[in-house]
Amino acid sequence: MRILIGGMNHESNTFNPIITGKDDFIVLHGDALFTEGLLPSYASTGIIRELQAEGCTLVPTVLARAVPNGAVSASFYQSLKDEFLNRTKAALEQGSIDGVCLALHGSMKVAGLGCAEENLLASLRSLLPDCPFTVALDMHATITPALLRLVDGFVGYKTAPHVDCLETGAHAASLLLRTIRTGKKLHTAYRRIPMLIAGEKSETEAEPMRSLIDACRRAEIEPGILAASFLLGFPWADSEYNAVSVLVTTLDNPQAGEDCAQSLADAFWVRRHDFTFRTEHYDTAAALQVAYRAVLEEEQKPVFLSDSGDNPTAGATGDATDMLERILESLDSADILPTPLLYTGFYDEPAVKKCREAGVGAALSLTIGGNWDTINGKKIALTVRVENLAEDFGPYHAVLALISYRNLRIVLSSKHIGFGDDKLLSALGINAADYCLVVVKLGYLEPCFKRIATRAIMATTKGCSNEVLEMLPYRSVCRPLYPLDRSDSPDHS
Repeated sequence: MRILIGGMNHESNTFNPIITGKDDFIVLHGDALFTEGLLPSYASTGIIRELQAEGCTLVPTVLARAVPNGAVSASFYQSLKDEFLNRTKAALEQGSIDGVCLALHGSMKVAGLGCAEENLLASLRSLLPDCPFTVALDMHATITPALLRLVDGFVGYKTAPHVDCLETGAHAASLLLRTIRTGKKLHTAYRRIPMLIAGEKSETEAEPMRSLIDACRRAEIEPGILAASFLLGFPWADSEYNAVSVLVTTLDNPQAGEDCAQSLADAFWVRRHDFTFRTEHYDTAAALQVAYRAVLEEEQKPVFLSDSGDNPTAGATGDATDMLERILESLDSADILPTPLLYTGFYDEPAVKKCREAGVGAALSLTIGGNWDTINGKKIALTVRVENLAEDFGPYHAVLALISYRNLRIVLSSKHIGFGDDKLLSALGINAADYCLVVVKLGYLEPCFKRIATRAIMATTKGCSNEVLEMLPYRSVCRPLYPLDRSDSPDHS
């Protein structure tokens, strides 16, 4: 069997004005998917390993990945699509293709175009009209009518944070093998649940997601059910079809899929009021005061404070200043902390450039923040000292700077990256466990921080990833939509 593989993974935050381009992506071409592309955090890895283990001949196209950000550049997306199609055409000249298995996100938006996945799949389908298509999707995928027409079988992640990417890819590949070997068609049943869920209300180790995901797993051992997935949509994308979805894929048994999808949708809707923040949380000013008391009065260390409204891994700009402004207003408390307050971090290329030019040990005046998110951020002028620099950090080759201002230590990045990377602070010679108070632009803490946190507090700060969805200026979503609207009448269409 010759199977076409590839993938695109980007979560596009439409409230973020940044246009995500070539320099923001890692792109692997052709056979590089079999070398550089084999990471456990990639669904494509599971696809490749499952298909290779079954003796398939793989036809690699393109694998493109980026940190969540604003909508993707139309010209850059077109270059990816062109390469996908050109490699597909070249493969067809060498022989027939028996199936397609792709690792996609499901909420990648292209500036001026919309859903990247349906646009790519439509073009691939025109070249391969009779091939079965299966895809592995992120849990935060948005399902459109076109995707349902273009794809035969779907599997979504079942964990948040996402730690089952590899397994999801392998599952998607197994669906493809089943349909090819049996000659029976895959059918996918769909139900839309008219609601959105803030990311930090949907951790799968907590209720109600734990029980709902368990229901999907139980469904998958029922006769005829090959895959059952809850796809939550992406709450920070203002798009027509954005909502929670249920997808159930069966092998030549559409009625079983319809019945299962309806049952799962009903169970999800009943639990809608149970989706709450599991982390201790407050508005920005209150969260900061609680964190100060935890350190100064209760002697807890380290206390982690999440700047959740400006979380780059949820597609925010990483340069909103709501939290920084509150810290600067409370320097009397910050200055008496037993260790400096560590803030990681800010995406601010101009500030990093100035730090790099000045060098370690230099004092200089610069501004932090407000380059992109001018609604929730402003340029904060400070006179700082450059404490350390790190070059060529991570897959996006960022330059990092650690600066000090009074009893604050602030991390800056020249690239739009996530600040939950367990190697980022160590690249600057920092051990977070040595600090009494760590502010980080995240929602729920990544495992590297969760392991060492004595206390975790979430601030519902202002930004492009605002966790209070009712405060976001949605214009395109289909209403009514819970919790924006308090309808008790589900429409599982």
